[in-house]
Amino acid sequence: MGIRKIEDEIDLKEAMKKKAAELKMKDMQAKASVEKFTKDRLRELAKQHGILLALTPELRQEVKELQKKYNIPSSKIITEQITEHDVLRKFSKIDYQKLGMLAYQRVLMSKEETGGIIPLSEVFELVSTGILKGNLDVKDVEKSLKLLKKTRVIEDITELDSGAIIVRFFPIQYTGDESKVVNLAKEKGVLTLEDVCSNLNWSQDRAIRALKALEISGIAKFRENLLTGKQWYFPSL
Repeated sequence: MGIRKIEDEIDLKEAMKKKAAELKMKDMQAKASVEKFTKDRLRELAKQHGILLALTPELRQEVKELQKKYNIPSSKIITEQITEHDVLRKFSKIDYQKLGMLAYQRVLMSKEETGGIIPLSEVFELVSTGILKGNLDVKDVEKSLKLLKKTRVIEDITELDSGAIIVRFFPIQYTGDESKVVNLAKEKGVLTLEDVCSNLNWSQDRAIRALKALEISGIAKFRENLLTGKQWYFPSL
């Protein structure tokens, strides 16, 4: 298989993932009615993700009750679905707040696969679609996410020693990835990348993001030598 064909297949897979995220959000909006989008579903979003969707006026009262019950800040209540056309204003000017919310909504739709901890470069790929493609650069996305951090919509933006920027969209209790790694560490003591991938059925990228997040928080410590290779240990466990 030629390099060109491999690149084409990678591009196709990325396009399919982005399209799937868009379709999921549209489907969620379509189901947001009193009959279909029930209080049980709203409660599930509140408990598992720490957010609420209030896409129709009929849902506002339910949202208000659940917001109080689960102590969810107003910044975590989504009241509209953001589209690419909402982000790009006249004369190709960017609405950075809406760009950030577009990223937030698309990451929410892929949360089960990513855990909600994503490199800035991947966030850029998620939103650089349709009319936004060619009209955005990574700095625009970084600026929009800093606005979300300032208003406490997202949790944190961290620059690693390598220079890579990692964005944490949800609190640890709602991503769940770090908790799963910690529970695995309690069983095994010391972890390798292969341990995390095989036991949790994760991709290497997802495992590395969770381990790096635990390093940054001081829960995990990294070490590497010729005999054991790369390992993470957890002194506090």
